[in-house]
Amino acid sequence: MKDNFSAAPSRPAMILAGMLMLLMTAAAALLLPYANQPTAGSNLRPVLITALAVNNSIIAYLILLHFYVKRRPATGLLGTAFAYSALMATYQLLMLPEVLPGQLGLQLGSHLSIWLWFARLAGFAMLIMLAMLCLAWQPKPPLSPRKSSAFLLGCLLLALSLIWLVTQWLPPYLPDLGQLVSQQGDYRALRNSGLVIALLLCWGGALLSVLLVTRLRSAFHCWLALCCYGYLLYLVLLFSSSQRLTVGWYASRFFEQLAATIMLGALLFEVFRLQKRLQSSYSQAYETSIRDSLTGLFSRRHFDNALDAIRQRPPEQARPFTVLMADIDHFKRYNDSFGHVQGDDCLRQIAACMAQQLRDGDTLARYGGEEFIAILDGCDELHAAQIAERIRCAVEQLAIPAASDSPAQRAVVTVSIGLHCQPATVLPGEHQPVELADKALYLAKHQGRNRVCRLPDAALPAG
Repeated sequence: MKDNFSAAPSRPAMILAGMLMLLMTAAAALLLPYANQPTAGSNLRPVLITALAVNNSIIAYLILLHFYVKRRPATGLLGTAFAYSALMATYQLLMLPEVLPGQLGLQLGSHLSIWLWFARLAGFAMLIMLAMLCLAWQPKPPLSPRKSSAFLLGCLLLALSLIWLVTQWLPPYLPDLGQLVSQQGDYRALRNSGLVIALLLCWGGALLSVLLVTRLRSAFHCWLALCCYGYLLYLVLLFSSSQRLTVGWYASRFFEQLAATIMLGALLFEVFRLQKRLQSSYSQAYETSIRDSLTGLFSRRHFDNALDAIRQRPPEQARPFTVLMADIDHFKRYNDSFGHVQGDDCLRQIAACMAQQLRDGDTLARYGGEEFIAILDGCDELHAAQIAERIRCAVEQLAIPAASDSPAQRAVVTVSIGLHCQPATVLPGEHQPVELADKALYLAKHQGRNRVCRLPDAALPAG
């Protein structure tokens, strides 16, 4: 069963989850013999309930965000479960006498205090089971955007309705639960009541539903199962004692916080994984957008942007740069003779050869068809001419057979290169380096091809 929440669990994640389960079990087993031992600790209920409410609020927010993207009903119900737990914990916190003393505060062992605690835990577990049931029967196509918005609103209304039901409507019809806990914190009667069995059945059912429906096929569901197991250990440790502020009472609170922390950590890891995937996708998309798909060289758009950046440098950073424009000689004849597949291979070989001759930091792009263009930043005309000649010789030494009019004549593919060096003293708008390099390339073609040419000084614009 899959709900597109996360990828399949990796081996390290499964090992970590298994180790945590064993550690939690071992810790609970070691603490059980000392569960009734009193401690000198103070009442930390406000702090613990606050931490639980905050953790579950963040978990609900992250899960509901995922539902908004994937539009899977099971995910929305699971987010509702954590939202319900967070809201009920907040309500419990506001009812504590330490927080709101007076008429609003609920004394320990009061009728509503015990009921709020039971309703929060039981309702949380049953909502998880409802989410798993929905996951088992959910349709393959996700909800439409309109239906998903309505479903999300329905989930939030469900959580609020349940809270109203357990806090306002049901309490008057319940038996007097205040007799189950004394004012001194003795909850022996609560431990011996049927509420304990009901809670254990709820959380056992939640754990079993996660295992049976998901089969732990995603990493997230591994951590959800571990969270349910943490709540089971919480109940076992809590009712292994019969008095507040004992080892069992404090240990149970630790496992309750641990269960929420496990889920929060799993979701934050999902966010981290998503960020990495988005960054990787963005990098791949950006790289694809600036690269020519055939040769792997930069695209013409990237070349234009790089040239603009160089030409717009402030005067104090100005330095000479050279533009090389290269064209494969008689490439149309090559394509006509050998076919376009062989022509593409020829383009790839020459592109790789040219790239090997350039310096680190130079920009080489496919300008269009069989034309290539390069920017040699910080390179004067003398060194640029040497690099261009090196490129010409390297392409010729590839010895790619060229189409020839005479069978007796062995011809190889060559390139003609036009060169224009832009001095540092030239203002950005005075010369058009690409246009001047193109004219120099035309001159090389006119003079017989397979050569490097630059425009004579008399042909350059004044200034």
